[in-house]
Amino acid sequence: MSRTDGDGTHHIGVIRKVLALVLVGVVTAAGLVASDPQRGDAAGTAGVEVLFVGNSLLGTRAASGEDTPDVVGRLARSTGLTLRATEVIRFGNTLQRTWDAGLARRALDGSTRYDFIVLQEYSTLVATEPDRASSTLLETYAPALQRSLKPGGKVVLFKNWALTDPAPFASRAQNVAAIDAGYARLAASLPVPVVVAPISDEFEAVVARDGTGSLIVPDGKHPTGRAVYLDAVTLYALIFARSPRGLPDLYLSPGTAGHLRGVAATALGY
Repeated sequence: MSRTDGDGTHHIGVIRKVLALVLVGVVTAAGLVASDPQRGDAAGTAGVEVLFVGNSLLGTRAASGEDTPDVVGRLARSTGLTLRATEVIRFGNTLQRTWDAGLARRALDGSTRYDFIVLQEYSTLVATEPDRASSTLLETYAPALQRSLKPGGKVVLFKNWALTDPAPFASRAQNVAAIDAGYARLAASLPVPVVVAPISDEFEAVVARDGTGSLIVPDGKHPTGRAVYLDAVTLYALIFARSPRGLPDLYLSPGTAGHLRGVAATALGY
């Protein structure tokens, strides 16, 4: 190869590098390259695999016809992300009953591995029967969780809210304290990476301002549409490591949705 050919190849290579840098600059300026420090690795993938195991607290549908996992998926799509959700939801069940029925066992047999596994226990069990709740997670679920999580995956413990009637506790404050202690104990005991979704904490912040009726329907237990939205923006933030503050209002008024997102963001440290 002559010297001239070599210099030409060199100049072409330089030009290509310059054009590549210019292109990167243009794409970045257009907002097509993520630079948000709150964006987690999960958000940069083609999709996030999530298993939801629970009962009617997760499965109750808002007026839009969507349950909590549905709303999380809708929020993901609205922000250009993909949630691949598997739901094992049986109304009235404890986690142990859902396991004994074979439903959770099949979902956690190791043939599918998940980025996140959301576990939602029977409404009052963690507060009123902490030993039973601990036995279910540590003896029944823990081995299955270990084989079913992807590397870097996490279990999300859905921290149930206090019901309208605090019985058998003397007050709502005592009920909430038992919930706090129970979920802290479970999170510390599980032999897998775990994060607690602070649903109960968020409920208390809203209830203090708006009363229990804003989040709990007249049966004293199940979530209103507002509560479904609050739960969903919280889980979205945990799964995708993004602040919920800028998420869409969906089926709520801007004022209501914005307030609930603010409560979730504060509880999650955003």
